[in-house]
Amino acid sequence: MFDMTNLQGVFAPIVTPFNEDEEILFDDIAYNIDVYNNTKLRGYMPLGSNGEFQGLTDEESIKVLKIVCKHKKKDKIIVGGCGRESMYKTVEFIKMVADYGLDLAFILPPHYFLSKMTEDVLSEYYIKVADKSPIPIVIYNAPKFSAGLNLSPKLISELAKHPNIIAIKNSSDTPNLEYTKKISGLEFSVIAGNIKTFYQGLCDGAIGGVLSTASVFPEYCCSLYEYFRAGDLDEAKKLHSFLHNLSMNTVGPLGVSGVKAGMTLRGLKGGNVRLPLMNATADEFNNIKDWFEKEGIKPLKWNYA
Repeated sequence: MFDMTNLQGVFAPIVTPFNEDEEILFDDIAYNIDVYNNTKLRGYMPLGSNGEFQGLTDEESIKVLKIVCKHKKKDKIIVGGCGRESMYKTVEFIKMVADYGLDLAFILPPHYFLSKMTEDVLSEYYIKVADKSPIPIVIYNAPKFSAGLNLSPKLISELAKHPNIIAIKNSSDTPNLEYTKKISGLEFSVIAGNIKTFYQGLCDGAIGGVLSTASVFPEYCCSLYEYFRAGDLDEAKKLHSFLHNLSMNTVGPLGVSGVKAGMTLRGLKGGNVRLPLMNATADEFNNIKDWFEKEGIKPLKWNYA
């Protein structure tokens, strides 16, 4: 049985760096993991939206997971993106990668046939995936990346009863509290999905966060979490305000290209994006750089921990 305390803390989405020919730079992924290993991040989430998973082949996705699992420290938890548009394909992909060191599989709901995705259909999909999956499942609720599909607290409260469905990463506008209220008493956790909701999410019972902000500012995000756990709510709230403001004025509005630009400025390997996404322009890159300099944001150090 998975130890739920292993989800407590901050997780960084792992970007997939590409060269100018849009080929994956696997050595750069390894470099980023080596740097993150020296932070207090609880673990990593490869093959999510920031990993541009929809633009990767299954073969590339498997290689990415292998690299992340190979280079992560033993105590880091890996939650890998495995969602596909059919139950069969999702389960087959999980079975292909489960033995590489993946701790959990996170599953974005199928949404191509959006009008057919009723709560009954989605419930059957997740339950059958969980029945067949060799590793526990984290539900990934991200309407922005699933054609607007938002999983209701009622649906989540039913899925939370399945022993192999253990958490939801909530990147929707539905307050985390609406989910934590519904799963009281169950072996199930809520994880905040963005910096905007992170502090309030912790106040409302979320056990941690998977934050694109943590890909760029891991040490700051971890400090926020530690302040909260120590009961220093004033410092936690102040740091949250700083991070949210910094993100919204730099990497946040640009999405993946902003995260990659911010990582590059901090000494990590952001790399290029794949079309149809576009890299940050020179003006956008320089705006991020100017903000970092103004706020005293320096390159990450290998000996951070």
